[in-house]
Order: sequence, then C-alpha cells, then structure tokens
Amino acid sequence: MKILIFTASTGGGHKRAAAAFKDSVQRIDPDTEILVVDGLALTGNLYNNFICDGYKILAKKAPHFYGLIYKRSDKKSMLNDLCNNVNKSKGNHLMPVIEEFAPDAIISCHAFITTMLGNLRTKGSLTVPVFALITDFAPHYTYIAEGIDHYIVSSQEMLNTLTNKYRIPKDSVHPYGIPVFDKFAQPAHKQELRKKLGLNEKLPTVLFMAGSFGVNEVLKFYESVATREPHLQFIVITGKNPRLYHKFEKIINSNTKLLMYVNNVNEYMHCSDIIITKPGGLTISESLQCHLPIAIYSAFPGQEADNADYLVNKGAAIILEKNPGYTISTLLKNKTALKNMSESCKKICPINPAQNIYNLICRVVNNERIGDVKNEN
Repeated sequence: MKILIFTASTGGGHKRAAAAFKDSVQRIDPDTEILVVDGLALTGNLYNNFICDGYKILAKKAPHFYGLIYKRSDKKSMLNDLCNNVNKSKGNHLMPVIEEFAPDAIISCHAFITTMLGNLRTKGSLTVPVFALITDFAPHYTYIAEGIDHYIVSSQEMLNTLTNKYRIPKDSVHPYGIPVFDKFAQPAHKQELRKKLGLNEKLPTVLFMAGSFGVNEVLKFYESVATREPHLQFIVITGKNPRLYHKFEKIINSNTKLLMYVNNVNEYMHCSDIIITKPGGLTISESLQCHLPIAIYSAFPGQEADNADYLVNKGAAIILEKNPGYTISTLLKNKTALKNMSESCKKICPINPAQNIYNLICRVVNNERIGDVKNEN
C-alpha cells in the first residue's frame, strides 16, 4: 500500500505527526510506502510564505487579533467562504505529486490542505480516500471540508463536537489520537535516565520547552522558578533557536542543563517531574504519552488556548499566570497532586494512535466495514 501525507510549515507539529506516523507504520508493515510532502509549499512561494509567515507574525506580535480571527472564523462566514475559495483554487497544485506517487490513500495534516483535497475529491479529480488528521485538542470550523472521507481526532470530546456541532457522520470520525514516536510511550526508569543524561538522580526536575517558535516568555518563567527554588534542577530545550539559547546562557544557574535541538526529547520528558511548555498539539501529545504533568505558559489565543482549556479540564495541566515560581514549587512538594496529574495524563492518552490510524486506512482501502474502534491494541 502507498500512503501520501501532506503537511505544512505553520509550526512544527504537523511535520512531527507525519514523521511519527511514517516511522510507526514502517515498523508495523515495512512494505507500506509512505511519502511526506509539504503541501502548502507546492502552492508556490507567495501563498506558502503568506500563510506560514502570516501565522507566525500574528501569533507572536498580535496574538489577541489572531485569537479574534480564529474565534470569528469558527462558523460559516464571508471570511471563511473567501478562505475556502482561495484554498480550493490551489488544489490543482497538489495533483502532480498525487499523480506521480499514485497513492492508495491520502492524509492531510493541515486545515487548508484538507479544503484543497476535499474539493478535488468532490469534483472527482481525486478518487482515493482522504483522511484529515487534526493535530489539536479542540475542533474548528476550518478543519471541516466537504469531500473528506474520515477525520482522525484526539479525543472522544472532539468526536462529539464534530458530530453534533459540525454534523459530520459519526462513523467518519475516529478518536484515535495524534501520532507520536513510539519511544514516548515506552516505559522508562526516571533515576536511571537522569544518571545517563548527567543529571542529579535525586533532585526534582523541571523541563522547559520553548515551543516551535521559541518565544521569549519562557525566559521570565524560568527566572521566576529558578531564582525561587535553587534546590530544583532544570532542563531547558530551546529547539532550533540559537538566539534564545544564547539568552539563556546569560541567566541559567548551575543546576540547569541547557540544550538546543535534540533527538531524545523522550528521555528528557521521562526523567522529569513536570514540563513547562506552550500547549502545541504535538508537544502535549508527547507529554501525555510520557504521563508527564504539564504547566502551560503564554498560550496563544486560538488553538493553543483551546488545547490548554481541554488539558486543565481533564486535570492533566495547570496554567502558569502570576507567581509561577510559587506555583511550581508548591506543586512539586505535593506528591499526591503530581501523581493525580500523571494519572490524568494516562487516562486521556490514546493507545497506539499510529497503528489504529493505519488499521483504519487498511480497512477503508480494502472496502471493509468501518467500526468505531477506539483502541485496537
């Protein structure tokens, strides 16, 4: 079987989800051929840069304005009609790679690409099934498109919203979760990992993640916690952001391990007691797989704020606002609260998301009956 996955560069989550799915499936069935392509990039530099750079600029420089647009676009409107018409007009840019690869199924990891593919499917230009993978924890009107065969969502709550609010047939929505690399779900011994990573085995450990945009707010949150609680040890991962890394170099204390981009984030998550992060869909999904309590800072209005609300309501996360140092310190001293948060992560953490998605695709491609299987393994 051949599966084509379209991603986008509006944040790192879409590509991580696609890479994780590909990695898992090739372990399950090495004969399955998977091609991952940046779909927005195929539409041309002008449109791709407008969407990707526009999102980054609005989210960082004018988050409240972005949140207003996000909220107002969560329904049928002139703004949505305009956006949908533009995206529908871009769909033909995807056809050359589709025709060349000749997939048996297509996965879309971005709302705009979902609209393009749905339109191609509706017109009859595309005859293979299309699966929309939503990489957040709350739905939105722009994720929905006529012509899409199946939606993969992160939770039962999202299934209920898609069926009740957006009128998507229930047998077309599957709460299998967001794919992450298998290593995040593998059991690990906290103290042994700390020793391996050069950390103190006994000290409570706080992991800071800067997010795919590496926003500078994490600096003030780090200072607030680190200056208040010098007996803790910290791991700070700045990602692909050398500027932020160098800013941290000037303020870190002796109990801090400072890192840029790493390939073993799973180990740093497994050895930590809590993660302080922005609520991007993939980082959150990875944390949930590690059963790692989550503290959220600076959630952008829109997807991130919705993700944060979901996690807090489920008991898996807290929001850091005033006095973050005091909040983290108090929580780390409350072993019962930490354990309860970890258990909440475990409860809402999907089992084998990539395998369940792959099994669904196999059934659809083979024209088998589609059942509502939450966790097949």
